[in-house]
Amino acid sequence: MSEIIHIDPKAPEIAEIERAVEYLRQGQVIAYPTETIYGLGADVQNRKAVKRIYDLKSRDYGLPISILVADLAMLREVVANVPDRTLPLMRRFWPGALTILFPASDLIPKGLVTNTGRVGIRISSHPVAAALVEQFGRPITTTSANLSGFPPSLSVRHVQKYFGSKISCILDGGECEPSRGSTVVDIGDDTMRIVRDGAVPAEEVIKCFQGND
Repeated sequence: MSEIIHIDPKAPEIAEIERAVEYLRQGQVIAYPTETIYGLGADVQNRKAVKRIYDLKSRDYGLPISILVADLAMLREVVANVPDRTLPLMRRFWPGALTILFPASDLIPKGLVTNTGRVGIRISSHPVAAALVEQFGRPITTTSANLSGFPPSLSVRHVQKYFGSKISCILDGGECEPSRGSTVVDIGDDTMRIVRDGAVPAEEVIKCFQGND
């Protein structure tokens, strides 16, 4: 059976977060609430744990998975570089539901990296998700807690419907508001491409990138 940890989504207790973090340290997969939907979390640097997420979701191994970091220091540990062009977007939308593709460092498993060598990263604005990464001290995965091709989970009940007891721990932070997930952007030398239009309106991202915000 999955351990369900009931937690205050606005002010999570460190003891409750630490219980979930222990599962991450053991290489297990957990489910947790974010500012958009429930996600599946695992230690990014544990390749067996990452593979477990793909298997749980029945996800194509060729499709990358995004990750959460706690702060800019952690970001710099897992990317090859932080392009200056990304800084206005980070200042404007982080913490928040904007995922930015960065050149991945060698610390990131290839399964999480796109065919262009980039990995999607964001800092979450949800107190539970943010506390998880901070307490764990390393990046964790953030991918929707659902079977591939099915609607995202907005509650623990949805997570259990998809996975039953296959997930070691579920952090119950209540029901998420319906959302399309994070907006994903890929920034080139002089251009920006919206990979997925989501919770942050694409027009706001474009305005910020163009210096009009």
